[in-house]
Amino acid sequence: MRLTITGADGFVGRAVLRRLREAGRGAELLLVDRAFAEPGRERRLTGDLTEPAILAAATRDCDGLLHLAALPGGAAECDPAASRRVNLDVPLRLIEAMAGRRLVLAGSIAVFGAAPAGPVDDSTVPAPDSVYGTHKHMVELAFADAVRRGAIAGAVLRLPGIVARPPAAKGFGSAFLSEVFHAAVAGKAYAVPVAPEATSWLCSAGACAANLAHAILGGGAEQTPVTLPALRVRMGDLVNALGTRLPCAALTHAEDPVLRHAFASYPPLVTPRAAALGFTAEPDVDALIDAVLADLSRNRTQGFASCA
Repeated sequence: MRLTITGADGFVGRAVLRRLREAGRGAELLLVDRAFAEPGRERRLTGDLTEPAILAAATRDCDGLLHLAALPGGAAECDPAASRRVNLDVPLRLIEAMAGRRLVLAGSIAVFGAAPAGPVDDSTVPAPDSVYGTHKHMVELAFADAVRRGAIAGAVLRLPGIVARPPAAKGFGSAFLSEVFHAAVAGKAYAVPVAPEATSWLCSAGACAANLAHAILGGGAEQTPVTLPALRVRMGDLVNALGTRLPCAALTHAEDPVLRHAFASYPPLVTPRAAALGFTAEPDVDALIDAVLADLSRNRTQGFASCA
């Protein structure tokens, strides 16, 4: 099987690559990104997918394509035109270019808008209230029509918040959800910008990568987007658990109403369809922390002895 991964040198892309290597399925990979930090054994294509020649090269000789490249939500809101080029036009062109083959697109819970009424389940109607969420939903509609016509196989997967992104990650309004982990590991004082009772839908990079790999290596065509399972985390519980695990962590709360509304007012999430399709998430806060700390250790982004 020949697979292409776009956004392959990003936070999630690297986790997916590691997962595919561990799976040992013998897939021949083409990794696509605007730049690569390190050399590797897989074939690489360096360039911007908004350029027709790069998109054509990415799709020419593959059986399936996993599309992860995107302009993050915060950056999309600041530059709607750039969001259209990256988050809308590129996926639409991929749907056309991958006709007759398998395509998995990384969607987003942003299609539900900020602070959606709950609980959210497989029948919840999208109501995006951001540039990013609107473009993601438009792609969902186009993909569904392509599946309806029998033009393409695969799925759009709505990803939850993924932690812990690198400290240098830019354009993510939800960056605080990752920063709390980095601060705890480094033993630095950090004021979480939402109250203890605030809630978010989270999963680790490892869990997200497992779900994405499962989708691209699988079969079938899902006309309706798949809302992936996630752990609904109460931020006070996360802070307390991190403080117990890393007693040098000096974590407090200082509510920012805007961030609370946008990224930490999520209702219960029920995803039986995703579960039936074989997608999973961490079952509890301790499992989430275990997975994130393992990811951070593996990526050598922080040292656990830094607060000694």
